[in-house]
Formats: sequence, structure tokens, C-alpha cells
Amino acid sequence: MSTDRSEGGRPARGSARKAEIVALASRMFRQHGYHGVGMRALADAAGMQAASLYHHFRNKEELLLETIYVVDRDMIVEQMPLLDGPGTHGERLARLVRAHVTHLGANRDAWWVAGRELRALSPERLEAVQAFRRDYQRRIARHLAEGVEAGEFDCPDPRLSSLAILDLINGPNEWFDPSGRLTIAELADRYADMVVRQLTPVRPEGRDPNPR
Repeated sequence: MSTDRSEGGRPARGSARKAEIVALASRMFRQHGYHGVGMRALADAAGMQAASLYHHFRNKEELLLETIYVVDRDMIVEQMPLLDGPGTHGERLARLVRAHVTHLGANRDAWWVAGRELRALSPERLEAVQAFRRDYQRRIARHLAEGVEAGEFDCPDPRLSSLAILDLINGPNEWFDPSGRLTIAELADRYADMVVRQLTPVRPEGRDPNPR
């Protein structure tokens, strides 16, 4: 089901048409760059009058913000609750990593735009995006600290580790190729395994990590 969202807000019900326009804009911004695409060209590509496009978006920057929010709001709002779900700290973190990498594969145009056109936003809108990013990083850092307290993670600096994890799982945005050796699902599984393995304490050989 598609959603319509107000600027900076949580998802609200809306039209599939608006979601289609955002997806189209993501693709065109990736192909031609944000400054290389005008609202009239976007309207023509969408098969609509320019006035109809302005009915959905007040200006091109607002449309850019919505393409970036596919990554830097929608994904974050939807996926952070995974860290509060059932299972061990490692299992929950693995689910988040899988969901993050899978989202990247399913929204490659939006990820490209979010990585390269961020500075085209006004300072106020840029700060709104950065606030979502900071919340995501801080929530992951808190989860790592909680995992350390529970004896599941060996992580002396949860804040630094959270930044390193985000660097790692954002990386496929630069090189992932759907026709490559691994599918996005396989890549997501391997990244989840790598992240959790790096955080798992080394146990003395022969010692049961879960003594009864």
C-alpha cells in the first residue's frame, strides 16, 4: 500500500501517484543530477501537466527531500523497532542489518540521490534529514551498549562501533550490481553475519557460552 507523507512527519495514507512521482524523480535525479532535471521535464516524464505536479509538490526541492526521505526517514522509522523485537541482541541487530541492506537493493535510485544530492537541500531541510540519521546512529549505539551489558557483545566504544557498522552496511550503495555474483538477499545475510561476528566475544576454547 502506498503512502503520502507530510514534510518531516510520519507516514500517512495517500496516493500511489505521489509514490510513483517520487520513484520517477529518484531515477531522473540519478541519471541527470538534481540540477539537470526541471519540473517540466519531470511532469512530461510522468505524463502529466506541470500544474498537476505542483499539486503534489510545491517545488523541486520538496520533491528532492521526499526522494531522500525514502532512505533517511521512511527506512529509519520503519526499521528501528526491529531492535526492540524478540530475540537476543545479536539476532535483533542481524535483522536490522538485513533489512537495511535489502532496502538499499530495492531503492537504489533513492540511495544514490541521498548519497550525492544532500547538499542541494536548504539548511533547514538538510538538518531535518541529518536529525533522522543521528537518531538511527544513536539507537544502534544504544543497542550495542545494551548488548555489552548483557554479555553478548564485546564492544568497548559503542558509538564508534555504530558508525563503523553504518559505514559498512551503507557501502553497497557504491558498488552493488543486481547482475553480480550475489543477490541482495545473499549480501544482506553475509553482512548481518559479519557484523554480529565482529561483536561477539571470543570465548575460551571449550567453554560453554550459555552455561545452565
